Amino acid sequence: MALDTKHRKTTLDEDAAIYTSNRELNEKEQWKAMNKEEKRIQFKEYYMIPIIAGLVASFIIGFLIYDAVINHREVVYMTTIINDMMDAEKLEEFNNDLLLQLGYSEKKHEVRFADNYLLSGGTSADTLNTTEAITSYIYAKQLDSMIADTESFNHYASLGCFYDLREILSEEQYALYEPYLYYPELEAPDNNSPSSAMGSRPTETYPCGIILSESKKYKSLGGAQTKPIIGFLITSSHVDNTADILEYLFDNVSN
Repeated sequence: MALDTKHRKTTLDEDAAIYTSNRELNEKEQWKAMNKEEKRIQFKEYYMIPIIAGLVASFIIGFLIYDAVINHREVVYMTTIINDMMDAEKLEEFNNDLLLQLGYSEKKHEVRFADNYLLSGGTSADTLNTTEAITSYIYAKQLDSMIADTESFNHYASLGCFYDLREILSEEQYALYEPYLYYPELEAPDNNSPSSAMGSRPTETYPCGIILSESKKYKSLGGAQTKPIIGFLITSSHVDNTADILEYLFDNVSN
């Protein structure tokens, strides 16, 4: 219960509009009655900090938006490196160098060979996270190629994930890399497993991988795998870069 101005009980709550209006009116009247020094003190104590905090928050939000827009770079080629870890600095140099070799802009584009996707040798959570990430990339058509050990490569080849290299390389290119071709050992289909993300599973092995053991460029990254294999995803949006990627990786192989 609140008291009216004549000290009589009233049923109006203290937050009723009539009292709110009176309080606002009193504040305005008080402000008008203040001299300059009193207004300065009042402003400093009650208004300056919230205003400054609001301006700082607006600046930070504006800067983050500006930075995100200005520094955004489109990923023009993406590769996952499974069950291996590279030297971080060398991998960054590799990505930047390959980007220039492909003729893209450093300011607008990005090549991403990303390591440490664990399907084995890690925890069950690592395996699950890697499987989900790769599946998402494939469905979103963001993943262009994959580098993996034989077991992991065989698994994804069995799902029909990779191009038959005879379909995307010229006869000359195919002949050049023929010594390094990999024919996967296909897994037996499991009737209880979900359908392949690619659709139909291959019924016989096919040349869909290239062994990178002889690639000096790739070996310079310091990976631990003795037989890394690269395959090119059939959902890739940049399959036209395949020949250039291989030429970069095998720059020590003469035409």
